[in-house]
Amino acid sequence: MSRALAGRPALHHKGKGCPDWCAGAHHCTANRLPSGEHASIPEVWLTDLGRLVATRYRDHAGNDRVELRVVLALADDETTAQAQARHLLAVTHMVVTRVFGPDKQEGHLR
Repeated sequence: MSRALAGRPALHHKGKGCPDWCAGAHHCTANRLPSGEHASIPEVWLTDLGRLVATRYRDHAGNDRVELRVVLALADDETTAQAQARHLLAVTHMVVTRVFGPDKQEGHLR
């Protein structure tokens, strides 16, 4: 597995109040739009199977979230491809629930 930055590096023109991880420039809309938010440079992991992309965001209320994209090739057979997509979604839901579920302790992964 290797890591790569998506696109060109940000110019880091940050506005007032941007957190250290905020990419600034065109990634950050916190100071330009009423519903804007801080955004990190996407972190991209290239694997033997495909690509994982994670981007962190923070809204005006200080709520943080992460967007995770998984880009994988599916089987050529439609039935198998449909099963792969559903299985990936189900397993992803299980892992997300385990890590971020309602009974998690603040700041601790289970």
